[in-house]
Amino acid sequence: MLLVRFDMRSPGASPEARADLYRAAIEMSAWAEEHGAVTAVVSEHHASPDGYLPAPLILASAIAARTTSLPITVGAVLAGLHDPVALAEQMVVLDHISRGRVSYTIGLGYRPVEYEMFGRDFADRGRRMDEVIAALQAGLSGEPFEYQGRPVHVTPAPYTPGGPMLSYGGGSLAAARRAGRFGLGFLGQGSDDPAALESAYRMAAEEAGHQPGFFYVPSAGSATAVVVVEDVDRGWAEHGPHLLHDAQMYGTWVGPDDAAEAGSAATTVAELRAENGNYRVVDPEGAREIIADQGVLPLFPLAGGTPPDLAWSSLDLVAREVLTDG
Repeated sequence: MLLVRFDMRSPGASPEARADLYRAAIEMSAWAEEHGAVTAVVSEHHASPDGYLPAPLILASAIAARTTSLPITVGAVLAGLHDPVALAEQMVVLDHISRGRVSYTIGLGYRPVEYEMFGRDFADRGRRMDEVIAALQAGLSGEPFEYQGRPVHVTPAPYTPGGPMLSYGGGSLAAARRAGRFGLGFLGQGSDDPAALESAYRMAAEEAGHQPGFFYVPSAGSATAVVVVEDVDRGWAEHGPHLLHDAQMYGTWVGPDDAAEAGSAATTVAELRAENGNYRVVDPEGAREIIADQGVLPLFPLAGGTPPDLAWSSLDLVAREVLTDG
């Protein structure tokens, strides 16, 4: 019925304040477990001036240690930036720590600065992604294999037979085909033509001899970053600047021509509210409507460095008036 998402953006935060946000994310994940959340989602980006989470497996590990049953999604993990052997080893250890509760959505990435930071060729990222996915799958199998001409054996074997679940994320036909070709599930971005993505995904899977798996593409404009408040006007005044920061940073990364497709082209809180798109501030009735429409309430409690006390007041309201009959 609900999920919680954390990317740890916090523009201008002091070290103490940032540490408080990380502690809050871990405790909020425990709250989510107590209230039946379907997953906690942590994401990856690098070289972001607002401190966007660069090491999602570490935060996922802390959440796994604090919880006992909550599914955790690392999405997206920018696998092409990493050595796949080292990444597979980290996934295996986390698979044991969590007793199989962590899954991964692999993303290609779209920021040249991140590829430059890791010494990777941005123009070659598609070919490298194919290589990395193949190596990850081999590494997570628990069996010896060869990578770039050298023998590799990722040990110990995963807790989950065959390794943790891997999906592929993206919004293009090429992404859908890559997911199908490697036998991965596909988690798409909001699309005006999800049928075309699904057709490309299924055809690629079948041609590669795979049974098509999990496929999900949300409707364009679906709520993906929700805050629940008692008074919507006051809520936009308090939470809106934090949500706007998140929207504007993504807009900066993808460029003005693609900002709307990425989630929002808003330049003010008023414009963000008027879009009534990915970013929503709603009252409990509005939250229940999102659940009825989408099947899940995607909460973004610490969006843009929202102070933990303000975020907790929203979660308390969800517990009192959305997840009950009250």
